Parts: sequence; C-alpha cells; structure tokens
Amino acid sequence: MSDKPSLLIIGNSNVGKSSITRLLLPNPRQFKGKIGKSPGSTLLLKPIEQHNLPYRIIDLPGFGYTSHSSRRRGEHIKKQIVRHIEKHSRDYFFGLVVINILRIEDELNKYFIKEKKTIPLSFELIQFLSEFKIPLLIVLNKIDKLTIFDKDRIIQIFINHAKEFGLNLVQLNKCSYKDQFEIPFLEFSALKKSNLKELKQAIQNHLK
Repeated sequence: MSDKPSLLIIGNSNVGKSSITRLLLPNPRQFKGKIGKSPGSTLLLKPIEQHNLPYRIIDLPGFGYTSHSSRRRGEHIKKQIVRHIEKHSRDYFFGLVVINILRIEDELNKYFIKEKKTIPLSFELIQFLSEFKIPLLIVLNKIDKLTIFDKDRIIQIFINHAKEFGLNLVQLNKCSYKDQFEIPFLEFSALKKSNLKELKQAIQNHLK
C-alpha cells in the first residue's frame, strides 16, 4: 500500500473524470485507463500512481445515468462508492467533484419540476462528501461546448439552486477558505485544457 496521500475524483458517468485524470499525470501515456464514450466505463476502484506524482489518484466509478446499463447495476455502484467513502474518507486530502455543465439544466429541471421531493444528484453528492470534511473543488467540465452567455447563465442557475440545499458555491479565485461553508468551483474544459493550471495549483495548495 502506498503512503502517498490520495486525490479523489468523483462524479456521474461520462462527465470527463478519466480525461481530467490524464491531464494531471506527468506521464499520461502510461495511464492504462480508458476514456469511455458510454456511462459506467470506469468500473474498478484502482489507485493511479506514477513515480514523479506526489499523490495517488482514485478515480471512482461513474454513476447516476443508467440509459445504457440496468438501474440495479447503477444502484450497486452507488452503494460501493458510499461504502468506500465511509471507510476511506480520511485518506483523501482533496476531492474533485466533476460535473458536466451541459447536463446541469436537465438535472435541475428533472428534480425541481418533476420530482420535487428528491435532491438533485450533484447536490446530494456534494453534501455527502462535505459531511466527511473532505475539502472539495467542483469542476464544471465541458465549458468549451457553450457560449459565454449560456455558460454564465447556467452557472448562475446552479449557484442559486445550490443555496436551497445550504451549499454556498463560489468561484475558485474568490474563495477565501476562511468560511467553512464555502465550496469553490472551477470552470474547466478537459478538451481545451482550459484552467488546467488553476486546477493543478488548487491540488498543490491542498497537498501542502
């Protein structure tokens, strides 16, 4: 077992977790993981380590969207993740919650209009991880697919709805870390490598 601290990468299926993992590795060609087109492509809880990487990465299986897999299988994966966090939460110095910005509106419409008694999956995940006091960064991936106007509009909707669940989301560069209830977010594009430097710096700051 490695004595390196662990970085958690978590999120729904097919949001770009494996793509982000590659961008964080000194030698991405050595990474044997697959960047899948279909949900649930990352199935095993396998630590990712490289000699000159000062931490190891745990890229947890994607869950939440079951259009290409059974609901029972999706629930099984979710339970595995919950058990893992409950057992290993103290191993993580930092956690990246990866969200596909293109899905935010659909997710919020589903829960706030059709299923008002439930909690949106992204907010439920953030709340769950916060209970274990894992420092978090919300990575809003795939911003390259939106106009600036739509990006800003969707992010504002996300922030406003998050407040209804007691989540105070603030831009990473405006996060003071003095307020324990603040959770920073970063606009990101794994494809264009937008804000990759800021992401790596945030990880480094928590590693110290």
